[in-house]
Amino acid sequence: MTSESRDWSNLRLSLEKPYKDTNGVPLKKLLDVSSEEEFIYEQPKSIDELLGTRLQRVFEERGNTVWDEYTPDWAENESNTPVVNDEVEEDEDEDEEDEGEQTERKKKPMNVEELAKLRTDVVPKLMQALNELMISRDVLGVYLKTALPDVPSEGITPELNILPSNALASTTVTKHPVSASVQAFNAQLAVGGKDEALRKSAAAFKTAAVSMRRALASGERYWTDAIKARNTNWSIMPAPLQYDRMTRRSTDTNAMDVCISYGLEHSPTETRANSIVWLNTEDGKGPLARSGQPYRLCVSLTIENDDGSKTVSRSSFVPKENQDEKVEDVLEELQRETIDREIFAEIVNNVPGLILAPAWVREQTVSVEISQDVVLRLELIPEADLEPSPLAGSDPAINAICDAIYHSMRLILLRLHAYNIEFHHPSNKGKSFAMERPRPLAGVVELVLYYMFVRKIEKHLNELVEGLRKAGVEMFLRINRLGETAGELIALLAASYSADEQKKKTIGGEILLRIANLQTFRFTMQAPALLTAILAQSISVIHSMGQFDELLRHEVTRCILQRIYDLGRDKTQGPVKEAWFMDVVAGTCFSSWEGTTLRFQVSYVDNWSLKCSAELWKGKESTQKQFPFGDVLIFDWAASIVADAFDT
Repeated sequence: MTSESRDWSNLRLSLEKPYKDTNGVPLKKLLDVSSEEEFIYEQPKSIDELLGTRLQRVFEERGNTVWDEYTPDWAENESNTPVVNDEVEEDEDEDEEDEGEQTERKKKPMNVEELAKLRTDVVPKLMQALNELMISRDVLGVYLKTALPDVPSEGITPELNILPSNALASTTVTKHPVSASVQAFNAQLAVGGKDEALRKSAAAFKTAAVSMRRALASGERYWTDAIKARNTNWSIMPAPLQYDRMTRRSTDTNAMDVCISYGLEHSPTETRANSIVWLNTEDGKGPLARSGQPYRLCVSLTIENDDGSKTVSRSSFVPKENQDEKVEDVLEELQRETIDREIFAEIVNNVPGLILAPAWVREQTVSVEISQDVVLRLELIPEADLEPSPLAGSDPAINAICDAIYHSMRLILLRLHAYNIEFHHPSNKGKSFAMERPRPLAGVVELVLYYMFVRKIEKHLNELVEGLRKAGVEMFLRINRLGETAGELIALLAASYSADEQKKKTIGGEILLRIANLQTFRFTMQAPALLTAILAQSISVIHSMGQFDELLRHEVTRCILQRIYDLGRDKTQGPVKEAWFMDVVAGTCFSSWEGTTLRFQVSYVDNWSLKCSAELWKGKESTQKQFPFGDVLIFDWAASIVADAFDT
């Protein structure tokens, strides 16, 4: 193929002044360049200003009578064209008749009224003309008197003869020479005006150079970002075809068509289709062409306190600092948002099957009522509306629980993807699938229920230990809130809740309680709210806090009475040593010898504060003492009472 047949060889460049750039934007007229290298463009004028300027030029170039001398073509044509219409002929006849009547009127003499009217119209005009002539005469007389002072002026107003001869003398004013600085400035203006074309050309070349340099930097940054994204193992692919196109056209070919897929590999199809972003080709707008504001999945727990106030705790959020964005960081943020949206969609799908607590779905919010005082919320919130963590008045322990829920749901999502892979595997088609589909919401609600249950049990036991330690009873308490490792916890959270006891796998913990160095009690906890007491001779399931409180009172009373019983036997001798008895149900321990009876009775007040009374009967006389008594411990107090009673 010869060069003559090619289209590009026949291309001819126009020498017309460009008035638009490559983007189709009109070019502004450059007037000047300031000392700070700022371009000063001509301000656009409105249509009214342009039209006024053009009309003014017409009057300046052709005079004020241009419109009087102008006769349009249509008027000339009508005057030269004969009219053969009947109506026009009738009008001409009427005009001829009117002209005849006017001629006859002119030939008639004027009467008195017409003469008076004529006089009224003509006399003022004649008087005005007379005054103008007199003024002109006086002016000429003054000029003549100034030019020829010796010649007498005749015919002018007598008052003007009094004027001196030099009344209209002229005065010549000499203009000062222009200073050198003004001359230099005028010369610069002249040179600048003549050099306008050169300055416009220089500005055009400078603009083109800046644009080329910016395009070069943008191209280098584009491919640098693409290489960085590929080195960090992000999926890079060519841009998809246009809608309803099977192939690319030659005009659509573009080297800078790299797009990056940041979604998870086994996510749903719709999620992966929406998880595509293009590298940005525009300068100053970040490495990626992202749209919309970023969202974040937040896990929050609202707990109502005893005084009616509410404590709101939320998962951690740290706002990003304003710094140069890297393509790796932006992709990580986009992937985090996509994962959060996928988790939230899965949680919404789990709401209808939730049996542990009532739940409501609102716009971008899922609320679960754990109890009357506790509400769990999972919501998608724009990052611009989020407050930095931690929130004011929040509980650090509950903040950690919210963070654990947020990150555990990500691991549960990966288990869900693994389940989908196994479920859709060709080898499993037509067979009964043994695995159960993970349900993130059920596991999360079960974890929160278990946490609130353990928190309540721990609070109750801490009050017990604190009250008895103040009385001097040795106490040992160890609570293992969670007996599973992190991997086991995620597995249990991902497993669906089942009422079948043989298949049920839930999280749990253990409590060890030792009272007065006599007996150790073991309790096991199981989600969502199951407590089992393992005693010396029995295992009982506790179904309520009242039952748990009654069990603790019985066992604590028995241990304290047993310790007093042992002290009584140690402090007495002979047959009195065998005369000690205790009644755990009534909470008493007593002994009788030689007409003397000593009885101890144990009771409790608020917050497990121990109270003990000792009554001593000798014959018909009785003496009663109460504990607490000063700073004395209960067992020392009981030993002193037994010793005093035995000695007396």
